[in-house]
Amino acid sequence: GGKDAINTTIINFNNEKMQITWATRELFPNENVSFFYTFDEGKHEVWKPCTTYLLDQDYNSGCLFKTEGPTLAISIRNSNRSEELFSKKLKADFYIKPSRPENVTFSWKEDTVTVSCNKPERAARCLRLELQYKSKFDKEWQSRDSKCCSVGEQGFDPRKCYSFRVRLRRLVPHCNVVKYSSDWEAETFWMNGTLL
Repeated sequence: GGKDAINTTIINFNNEKMQITWATRELFPNENVSFFYTFDEGKHEVWKPCTTYLLDQDYNSGCLFKTEGPTLAISIRNSNRSEELFSKKLKADFYIKPSRPENVTFSWKEDTVTVSCNKPERAARCLRLELQYKSKFDKEWQSRDSKCCSVGEQGFDPRKCYSFRVRLRRLVPHCNVVKYSSDWEAETFWMNGTLL
């Protein structure tokens, strides 16, 4: 309960940028709250004010700022900053949303396709490469995933046209507390091992 019970959405974009949002109209009706954060710990804590607010009908409802370390503390205060309304400490790297897979390649051998992408510089062990595909005869996407950064699947009919899409998914609960995946890479269309 108390000051750490409000619902916040925390996204750490590829460990580069943090976005923290809250439901401002339910939580702080008619109050324009201020947001502060620090990646410092202990007696070296330096609280920084938010410089880039996200707005909901002209009220502050979120903040965007640079990821500067693994441990983050946040504080939401009333408009004149005299009273703390909410505070939370968290591990920033449990909230990572990966970037899209880079340099995605498809290799075909008869009825088997293998999809690979570049290995990210850090924490590749925390990622799975997810492949989805369907032919025009399928209503639903079929899904396969494998450890980063290659996934294979067989049983493709050379006479059918298939659409494919891939994304990176962060492992829960070992690496993330929230199930975040990258955005899907642009869909591609293939027939008989040829990009259409």
